[in-house]
This record gives sequence, C-alpha cells and structure tokens, in this order.
Amino acid sequence: MAPMFSFGKSSYETKLMRLLQEKFFKTARRNKILAQWAGGRLGYKDAAFKSYVRRKILTYLLNPDDEKMISGILSDFKRENVAMSEEVIKKKIQAIEMRVKNRAELGNAS
Repeated sequence: MAPMFSFGKSSYETKLMRLLQEKFFKTARRNKILAQWAGGRLGYKDAAFKSYVRRKILTYLLNPDDEKMISGILSDFKRENVAMSEEVIKKKIQAIEMRVKNRAELGNAS
C-alpha cells in the first residue's frame, strides 16, 4: 500500500525552491551593491560604511519592498544634503540587476 502522505519533494517543488533561492540571492546581491554605492556616494568610510550597508540589507530583509528601499536611500541622500533623484537610484538598480543577471548567467555556463 502506498503511503497516505509523501514528504518527499516533487521535481516541481525542487525546481520552485531552487528558483526562489536564486531570486533571493540575486536580490540580496543587488541590495548589497546598491547599499555600497549609496554609502560611497554619501561619503561613509570604514565602520560607518559597513554599518550603513548592513542596515540597508537588514531593512530590506525585514520589509522586502523595493519602493521603501528606494525612498529610504533617497531620504539618506536628502538628510546628508547630497543631490540625488529617485530616477537615478532606479537606473542604478536596473544597471545592478543586469550586472547580477549577467554574472549568474556566466556562472551557469560553466
């Protein structure tokens, strides 16, 4: 008799988990690069730079919302009196996403 419940993962579930994991890591990489870019533009150095990057990454993990991340970074620029627009931040995100995607594709080609 076949078991009533199967706790093994189907190929669909395995593929879905892999895709979700890939998306998570790509987004995490994007956010780290974005936070490093913003921290550098804000003039943070050493411990302040590392702290800023960690804060931005953690904030996104706790509340994964791209618009809130953009507005948070924009607020950081305004607070430090650094000229920056939402459009520039969005273009930077697109460039980073392309870079991360290309890097992932190169890794998969090996």
